[in-house]
This record gives sequence, C-alpha cells and structure tokens, in this order.
Amino acid sequence: MKFAGRMAHAVLYEIFALLSIALLLPIVSEADMQKSLILGLFFSLAAMLWNVVFNFAFDWWLANIRRDTHKSAAVRVVHALLFEGALVAMTVPVLAWVMRLTLWETLQLEAVLIVFIVFYTFFFNIVFDWSREKLFSQLRP
Repeated sequence: MKFAGRMAHAVLYEIFALLSIALLLPIVSEADMQKSLILGLFFSLAAMLWNVVFNFAFDWWLANIRRDTHKSAAVRVVHALLFEGALVAMTVPVLAWVMRLTLWETLQLEAVLIVFIVFYTFFFNIVFDWSREKLFSQLRP
C-alpha cells in the first residue's frame, strides 16, 4: 500500500476507533458521552504518538544494539507486548484520574477496551481491505 493509502487507513482507523470508544465507554462505565469523546481522543493521540516514538526506538535497537533487523515471530511478540504494555502503563493513570476509579477498576475497564480494540482492529482491517479492493476494481478499466 502506498503512503496515501497508509494515511487514509490510519486516519479512518482512528476516527472510527474514537467514535466506537465514545459509544462503548458509557455502556461499560458511568462516563458520559463528552468525557468518553475526550478520553477517546486522548487515547487516540497517545497511541499515535507512542507508535511513532516506540517503533523508531525499537527499530534503532534492532539495528544498533541487536545488529539484526530481522523480525521473527518471537521479536514481533516482544514488540507487541512492550508496545501495548507501555501504552497501558501510560494511559491507566489518566483513565483512573478522569474517571475517578481505583487502580483495579481502571485495569478492568482497560481490559475491556483492549479486547474491544483487538476485535475492532480485526474487523476494521477486513472492511477496509474489502472496500479498497471494491473501489480499485471499479476504477480499473
């Protein structure tokens, strides 16, 4: 996929994730829609920023410290766990503070959000790929 396609994917992914979380949070917590939108926007921006920073640092580590840029399945598992673990560690205190929850309640809510995002990501990518294929097949002569 070219740069424009990647950008469209990222922007659409974040827009629909933000809207989905804004709808989900009031269902699974006592948050109102406004607070849900603000939290969703914060998480979306935090995830995008962390994605850039973490992936730059991880790739630098692979090239300069490990001296092997091959990403085996084990390296990808470590990458995913470190990325998500650090993101959760950064967002849990904010979620607890804004929602006025205990750490345990926040971790439970975060678990619901993580499970939701895994399924959301899976289905979003299926729909995105299907839509892109339909659009390009209609544009081809």
